[in-house]
Amino acid sequence: MAMPSLLRFLVLLTAGAAVSQVVAAWVDCGDASPSPPPYSSSPSPSPSSTPANGSSNAPFRANLMTLLDALPRAAAPTGFASLSLGAGRDRAFVRGLCRGDFDPPRCLAELQEAVRTLGGSCPSSSRRGAVWLDVYVAYADTNVSTPREDDVRMVLYDTRLVAHPAAYLQAYSALMGTLVARAVGGGGGEAGTSRQFFATGEANYASDDPNGTMYGLVQCMRDITAADCVHCLQASVPQLPCCKGNQGGVVLAYNCYLRIQVYTYYDLALDAPPPAAEPAPPVPSPPPAGETSGTGTRPRNTIVLLAVVVPLGTLLLLAFVVAGVYLRRRRGVVVEERGRERGCTAVEDEPSMTYVHPEKFTLAALRVATGNFAAGNKLGEGGFGEVFKGRLEDGHPVAVKRLSKGSSQGFDELKNELILAAKLKHRNLVQLLGVCLEESEKLVVYEYVPNRSLDTVLFDAGRRPQQALEWSERYKIIRGIARGLLYLHEESRLRIIHRDLKPSNVLLDSDMTPKISDFGLARAFWGDESRGVTRRPVGTLGYMAPEYAYYGHVSTKSDMFSFGVIVLEIMTGQRNSSPSVEDGSSNRNLLSYVWDQWRRGSVAEVVDASPCAGGQCAGTEALSCVQIGLLCVQKDPRSRPDASEVVLMLEGRCAIQQKPSRPAFYSGHISVASARRAARGSAVSYGRLSAIGTVSENGVTVSELDPR
Repeated sequence: MAMPSLLRFLVLLTAGAAVSQVVAAWVDCGDASPSPPPYSSSPSPSPSSTPANGSSNAPFRANLMTLLDALPRAAAPTGFASLSLGAGRDRAFVRGLCRGDFDPPRCLAELQEAVRTLGGSCPSSSRRGAVWLDVYVAYADTNVSTPREDDVRMVLYDTRLVAHPAAYLQAYSALMGTLVARAVGGGGGEAGTSRQFFATGEANYASDDPNGTMYGLVQCMRDITAADCVHCLQASVPQLPCCKGNQGGVVLAYNCYLRIQVYTYYDLALDAPPPAAEPAPPVPSPPPAGETSGTGTRPRNTIVLLAVVVPLGTLLLLAFVVAGVYLRRRRGVVVEERGRERGCTAVEDEPSMTYVHPEKFTLAALRVATGNFAAGNKLGEGGFGEVFKGRLEDGHPVAVKRLSKGSSQGFDELKNELILAAKLKHRNLVQLLGVCLEESEKLVVYEYVPNRSLDTVLFDAGRRPQQALEWSERYKIIRGIARGLLYLHEESRLRIIHRDLKPSNVLLDSDMTPKISDFGLARAFWGDESRGVTRRPVGTLGYMAPEYAYYGHVSTKSDMFSFGVIVLEIMTGQRNSSPSVEDGSSNRNLLSYVWDQWRRGSVAEVVDASPCAGGQCAGTEALSCVQIGLLCVQKDPRSRPDASEVVLMLEGRCAIQQKPSRPAFYSGHISVASARRAARGSAVSYGRLSAIGTVSENGVTVSELDPR
């Protein structure tokens, strides 16, 4: 979602102030309706429309209030969140961002204050608004961006001048080029953390001046691409006042933030070594308040400046200097990323492998850790290798995946997992720790998750009834998987479609927190791209969405279908691919059985009664989970909820108003044979796909579809 279009009118508006602390507050409420957007980045978001009066705006407003109430707590753990709720013209979008050096408690408090400020400044009829404090909160009735947004900047600057403007300009240009490259080139922090697309640094420009050290900060929204972040910051750098040598400034834009001061204002522990060779002199207290100045044209919409900043200044010569410096630096950064930082490790008789940040383990160390891959340490076996428990020299437990020798398909998946999983960090994803490529061995090291996989806990025939998952644990697992998908689909720098979500790929840690694993089949998409067509659909029968299994149409809604199947399996304690269900019908799958019970009003009969042995039977919460599962397995992908909507439903922050329609594969028994027949039938009808290769039922191997 782009920042509200009401900010468009701020074209190069500048204002200045010198105050003892920089606290920029900019509230923008829009009333005008832009022209309909040429495209949409999500399934059916409604274009911005003229604000409605009275009851016609009430559903949108209700959705908006729900989202704004949920936003601070959703964003505080990682510093960013983007949420949506509703359908059609009633759908609301919000997003919030905290400065990268804020810890979660401060982020939460600042976001709550921003929400209050925005609510008190914008009328209830407004369908879009934004506020910049030390955090950013925006809402709108569309998530479609426009090209004009890149041209809008709010510039606030300090009227005090530096004593050495030429040296200041030179240092500023070099520092900004370094920070922009660091923010997008890996130095800005792991994806999904508060320091993603964020960088700080300092540079000394006058060793004999007590104010001779500048401190810079750049940050971008986390729901844009690295290229868009570069573009936004590159356009912001020259916007600080020209040719005056001002001591500091702030540039607020739709998708990025830039600040420069001659005193400290962020956590210095974040700084990388300064570019300047000389050590920085002691930094004095912030300068006293001075007089403000500013120029600009006031547009037709209303801008509320609650407070202005303590900024510094810059010269317009920068526009040309910085562009040249940055492009040269960025070109070098790209080469570095492809070469040294991400590394291209040649493997004998194998294609080259590119991976990002995982640690390189030695084969000797992993042999010691796993007891030379002893059978007693074996945790499991998949289609392309084995997994062993190990203990590193420091005592840290790990899981080591050992790829089968000669498996070219497994090697391709290993490459994919190293490229993607190393960029992802979230409490509901299994963390990739490192890799070993020595001799003929290909090994990947993960965090150790002691409670094995969800399918083992749910379906192990050897488990006694008293070992069944309690209802509180089932809810926790469902919520955790949903939060993991929300991160993959909407919050991480790399947006990911998992494509093989199933119980065996959900691992449970010591306190039953779920962690999504196995990104070998995952696919990254960028920016507004959230769907596509693949000629090689991959996944596991019983969990693949119909539009993907038959026609290769892949989207985030494909993952939501898989999630829905898992939810129903958790709530019923039965596999979707079981040869029969509780009513004895040998030709019915779990989705059909649950749907029929739902229609009869007897859905309570399908809920697993095992936890009742401990006196912890579920009530309305369990029925709500069944309803969410049915919503996710609907045949039409456009009707399935997004991960953000599911999280809100599960946390009770919005009522589940939508009624599910008939699920995909209704009355069809999803066996290997029937799935192959269905795939062949669709290939004949559409002339596109036929089923080949291996298929496993709830296993690691997947069906691959190739053109005839």
